[in-house]
Formats: sequence, structure tokens, C-alpha cells
Amino acid sequence: PEKIRSKIRKANVTRMRNKLLLQTQRGLKINPDKILFSMIHRVSEQKGFHLLLEASEGIFKSLGFQGIIGGPVAPGDKIGEEIANGLMTLNDYYRGSVSVSIGFQDISAPLLASDIFLMPSLYEPGGISQLEALSCGCLVVARATGGLRDTIHPIRMKGYIVDGNGFLFTDYNPHSFFEAMQRALSFFKSSDENIQHRARQNAIKSVYYWDESAKKYIDTIYSFKEITPVLQE
Repeated sequence: PEKIRSKIRKANVTRMRNKLLLQTQRGLKINPDKILFSMIHRVSEQKGFHLLLEASEGIFKSLGFQGIIGGPVAPGDKIGEEIANGLMTLNDYYRGSVSVSIGFQDISAPLLASDIFLMPSLYEPGGISQLEALSCGCLVVARATGGLRDTIHPIRMKGYIVDGNGFLFTDYNPHSFFEAMQRALSFFKSSDENIQHRARQNAIKSVYYWDESAKKYIDTIYSFKEITPVLQE
């Protein structure tokens, strides 16, 4: 891929290469046309993993997604442990489509290879994971809550113009989550590599870095001129 001159083609082929390598590493069916998502968080009730469990048959069988799933469970989190056990069963139900790993894991490779990142959180005051995903060019499927609603903007297309960086749903239930996954799949199936590249660039450019605000703050503060009144005796 490094020898390809076209920037768009180079970016798309590089991501495809990453996907093929990740599919091989994780035991997934090797197919560059499969839409691959990652959902790697702390495994807890808050992160919406049970929505994925309840909608799993539709997502993997009907829609044909592949998924990299998992993350650590906090000590003493009984609900998190139950969710983790449920996630592990997906490996048996959908062989070749799912790779579940419980525990801490590197997220860089999945984010640089995946088409979509999932964050169907019950609540999310700010959120860091979606920003990491966006910075790697992943479109994000998220619930419209808290910081997710502020940072994820629905994909909209008008000809070759693409706005937005992801797909939102409102109601916290498996049906609404599944419908958002349908919209995500429809986007990838109906768009060419140029459109998809523009959407990924939207994602990358939408990330807000605090050093930018810090620089503006410093510039503003140092632009002030201190005026000291002269006292007349």
C-alpha cells in the first residue's frame, strides 16, 4: 500500500490490509467485503453490551457483521461478570463472525482495521473511547446521550457531499440499536470507496483536542495589555 500514489486509494487499501490481518489474527472469516466493528470497553451494564447480546442474531446472521468484542471486568462487578459470560458464548454461536476476549487488550489494531466502533452506552457524561475511534477513522454507532450526542453527528449524504461521522439511536433497547446498525450497513453497501473515505476524514477531523483550547486561552491571556493608572500627587 505504501507504493500507491493516490491518497484515497492508499488509505482504503491500507485499511483493507489491516482488516485482513486482523481477521486472520482473530480467527474470523477472511473477507475484505465484510463490515467489521469493534466494541472494546470496560465490560459493564453501562456500556450497553447486553443490547449487543439481545440483538446478536440479527446483527451477525441477518446483517452479516463481523465483530471484535471485549474488555476488562471490574473486580466485584457481578453484572459485568454475567455479561462477560454471555459475550463469550457468542464465539460458539457465530463462528467466523465474532472474536470475544475478556481482559485488558490493545485497541489500536482493531480501531485501525474496523469500519465501525460501537458505543451504545446507557449513559456517557463525556466519553473518550469514541474520540479514539474517530481519530483512527472509525465511524461510530452510539446512543444519543451525554458526550456521545455532542461528538457523534449522523451521516448525511447529498450527491458526493458527506456530512457527519456516525449513526445515532435514542431509545435504549435492542430494536433501536439494531436499526442503527442497519443504517450503518446500508451506508457501506450503498457508497463507494471515495464516499467512505470522505466519511472517515470527517471522523478524523471531528476530534476535539484540548491542546487547541489551551493554546487559544494562552494566546488570549497574553494578548491583554495591563494598564496601570498613573497617580497624580
